[in-house]
Amino acid sequence: MTKKIILITGSSGEIGKSLIQQLSNDNIIIALDITHDDYTSPNIKQITGSILDQNILDKINKKYNLSEIYHLAAVLSAKAQKNPDFSNEVNYNGTINLLELAKTQALKYQNSIKFFFPSSIAVYNVLNQNLNDIINEKDLSENPITEYGKAKLKCEKIGIKKYLKNNVDFRCIRFPGIISASSKPTGGTSDYAPEMIHSAFLNKNYNCFVHNQTILPFMAMPDAISAIINLMNAENNKIKSKVYNVTSFSPSVINFENKIKEFFPNFKLNYDIDLKRQKIVDSWPNFIDKSLAKKEWSFSYIYNFDNLFEDYIIPSLKKYYNHE
Repeated sequence: MTKKIILITGSSGEIGKSLIQQLSNDNIIIALDITHDDYTSPNIKQITGSILDQNILDKINKKYNLSEIYHLAAVLSAKAQKNPDFSNEVNYNGTINLLELAKTQALKYQNSIKFFFPSSIAVYNVLNQNLNDIINEKDLSENPITEYGKAKLKCEKIGIKKYLKNNVDFRCIRFPGIISASSKPTGGTSDYAPEMIHSAFLNKNYNCFVHNQTILPFMAMPDAISAIINLMNAENNKIKSKVYNVTSFSPSVINFENKIKEFFPNFKLNYDIDLKRQKIVDSWPNFIDKSLAKKEWSFSYIYNFDNLFEDYIIPSLKKYYNHE
């Protein structure tokens, strides 16, 4: 059986690395990122460069017959707010570059090409809304307040409106906050939760930049990876909606603090509220509706707020920080 050729952009990020680990045994992976990783598998072909470099994309188009694209490269929310021009160049124009590559490949080889796009709850704006509402994909996603959210929403819309009819099988997940115990948080707007967890493990106190009643939806990184793979493996005739919410739990900051103290009783949480980031978080929903993903491609998750620490976070942090 011929191996599929899969392009992964943003391949050096944790989602990228996790996908490569899962997909590289049975497929050829073209890993594109601005940083380089040391892979030894002959199934992984690394390209160091930017999604804004058209020469690189042209070479990929000329050399490979792609079956799937996982477009993960992005400037994340906090950095995007500080540098809106550059973030829009990467997050919107870079995505258009990849969609155009998919369109060209589909035309060239007369095949449909699967395209995974990771979106975010940043596309929503629930300011002045009932925070107990469970938000579905059609609710309140017209006026995001961040540069990151605006770019993600534009890419969702153009992916569906323009590229579906050009044989690009566009599939998208709106992720909540993702908690990873296998990499350090990178300063994202929802990273107060993983930052608290990593600080507690390292016996450090933490200054939280949002208030103690703040609630956001979250999921564990392994469940996020499984969701991507399950969506991409689903039959096309089942993927009717194209854009999906996924989530596992929605704890408050106080819930996180109390849960952390069950394992690290000396942990101390202080507050240094960042009003700009607080406003951003307040514009995102507390609860999102995952029923569409469950219905169309059987979304499920392993880690809930009760088993998250014991079954995933503590063992993974020990491994990550070599404390075993």
